[in-house]
Amino acid sequence: MKQKLWIVLCAAALLVCALCLYLGRDPDVATGATETGSGIELKTVSDLQRDSLYKLGKVWGFVKYRHPDPATGTVDWDSALFDVLPDLMAASSPAQANDVLADWLAGYPFTVGSDATAESWRRLQDQYGDSAPDTGWISDRSFLGEAVCQYLERLDQTYVGERPKGYAAFSADIPGVDFSHERDWQFRADDDGVKLLALYRFWNAFAYYAPNVDITPVDWDQALREGIDEMLGAEDRAAYLKALGSLSSKTGDAHVAMVDDALSLYRFYGSHFLRCSFLVIDGQVVVQYCDEKETSLHPGDVILAIDGTPMTDRIAELSRYFALPEPDKFGKVLAIPLLNTKGPTARVTVLRDGEQLDLSVYTTNQLFVPENPWKNGTLENGQIGYIDPAALREGDVEKLMENFAGTRGLIVDLRQYPSVFLPYLLGEYLVPEPTQFATLTLPNPALPGSYFRQESFYTGAGTLQATGETAYPPYTGKVVLLMNENSISQSEFTVMALRQSPRAVVVGSLSVGADGNAVYLKLPGNVQSSFTGMGVYTPEGEATQRVGLQPDIVCLPTVEGLRDGQDELMNKAIEIILDS
Repeated sequence: MKQKLWIVLCAAALLVCALCLYLGRDPDVATGATETGSGIELKTVSDLQRDSLYKLGKVWGFVKYRHPDPATGTVDWDSALFDVLPDLMAASSPAQANDVLADWLAGYPFTVGSDATAESWRRLQDQYGDSAPDTGWISDRSFLGEAVCQYLERLDQTYVGERPKGYAAFSADIPGVDFSHERDWQFRADDDGVKLLALYRFWNAFAYYAPNVDITPVDWDQALREGIDEMLGAEDRAAYLKALGSLSSKTGDAHVAMVDDALSLYRFYGSHFLRCSFLVIDGQVVVQYCDEKETSLHPGDVILAIDGTPMTDRIAELSRYFALPEPDKFGKVLAIPLLNTKGPTARVTVLRDGEQLDLSVYTTNQLFVPENPWKNGTLENGQIGYIDPAALREGDVEKLMENFAGTRGLIVDLRQYPSVFLPYLLGEYLVPEPTQFATLTLPNPALPGSYFRQESFYTGAGTLQATGETAYPPYTGKVVLLMNENSISQSEFTVMALRQSPRAVVVGSLSVGADGNAVYLKLPGNVQSSFTGMGVYTPEGEATQRVGLQPDIVCLPTVEGLRDGQDELMNKAIEIILDS
């Protein structure tokens, strides 16, 4: 059951009503709603209006996720946002802005209370609670005024246990949030209402349904303030996508993505790509593998510039729009856009054997994805078993482990992203008894922003086994798990499970630090966004998000090794196993 649950949780599933606004409220606010947009254009924004928009973003999100009517899908909260914007922008003082918000909220009455299901979730939070949102701001009378504070405080005492159709929905089968009920809106450069909706939607979703909002590299409240100017300043679709990317980059969450139909951010410098992959070595971009047709670039080449732009400048620019766990952890996150080019050929400056070369190379309009040169099976004359998790199909693990019986050691290459869920299945062979390998924090459906701990994540012999089933035969050889800068999410979760084997050692370098699942959220303009929805910790309670997993033995690739066609991590793994 646990295996089935986690497969569902980790599955990467990459998402109008007519509006009626009053006209003529402010000469700088144009209105005129249509079925595809808000009809709101903010020609200028004063400091007062900017502060009001910040205030609105926080209030709107709090009410959206706590109000019992939106929880059942009966209130269009997007329309509600568009309704209040013109009056709010016309307010001449903070006090008047608060009055506008109070009048607006009065149109959405509710009864304070809690249903039986919500009470069970509250009891669970009391017993296993891990974190709760900082909602002290809802009682700040100087910020919101008396009437708004009273409304929000009453709402804070209202709990909904069943959210089947809400903007943040939950089902009985999957203890994770479902944003699929969000609607799409057409993007238009002059529709500031829709642009603000995109900002508010992502900001609040992350604020309430990301377990790691407290460790963002930029204070999340500050990200909202900065996002207002960036979003309103977006004069075309490209700028709009960059504004979304800028907001999401402040999460530091490598599960974050902003994907539109054209893959605009991922084709940042053009629609073509160099025909190679790379590793980051000492902060430099080094060619790892090349397409068989590529004759100009060689493994081991240090790429210094593409089309005249230094790689350091490319990395710095892309880091403004992509979420890096840490500034030096860019290899996995920027793997696609960093090698973009505009046309069928590109000028590439490389350092090769100490000599700087300017090359003219052919490109491709398809991303180059290298084939793993190591294949599932045995190595070293049958002495070592090797598993490439990316190349597995259902049933392969059982066959491979049968073939590996009696080998001196097993290498599980978690530099590759698994196509089959391995923590429990391989754990049956490698870990002699059920052993806890992770603690998760899950969102509480009745308390938006609150997370509770779930510690029942065990692997080992008997974990999958039902009563009466034959046990999986234990594997008695050495186990080496390979991990590097590209090990992310399910790869990291698998390392956490399999390193519980008393015969296991993890070789390589620090992993990305984006463990857990990814949740998906539609944004206006047919943009699909994502972020981490569950917290993952070691059994000892140590964080993995943004931190990554530490290897037991550090082993790093080198420029010389790549140039000579060596896989230094594999070499080290083979050495460990054969060194008796």
